[in-house]
Amino acid sequence: MPTGKNYGDPRSTIPYQCFMGRWEGLCKTFSPRGEFIEAAAVHMDVYWNEVGRSWHLMEDFENLYEVGKTVFHTDIQVEGKYCWAATDQLSLHGTELTPYNYVFVIDSKVSNTVVFNNHYFLDPNNRRIITHKLRNGQTHIFQIQDFVRVVQP
Repeated sequence: MPTGKNYGDPRSTIPYQCFMGRWEGLCKTFSPRGEFIEAAAVHMDVYWNEVGRSWHLMEDFENLYEVGKTVFHTDIQVEGKYCWAATDQLSLHGTELTPYNYVFVIDSKVSNTVVFNNHYFLDPNNRRIITHKLRNGQTHIFQIQDFVRVVQP
């Protein structure tokens, strides 16, 4: 299935290579007390602009909590295990802790929250993101996103 996008070499262990591909997921939202609020589909396409130096993240939320249909397009710069980006929608900083565990801090101008994301790759094609969102310094919501890679590098 040619896409014209550079998903990189799946055998590579360079930081962020494990993100490359198309992903389908479900985002579950919980209150600060752990009560389930809602679930919505999320579609993601991640590919290299320049292998090891810059990648593109397209994240399409069918219903971002309290916002509605939202699509993010973010070019993310990489320096070793560290990454960063700034757009009209957000700014982010991320770090590879281990080859399959990443953390991100995102200042979202769309949801007016500070987002703490922990990405855990359960295996090469299954990823879980555990999210803690703050608004005005207080816990606003928690989210769990589970993704399956549907197009591989």
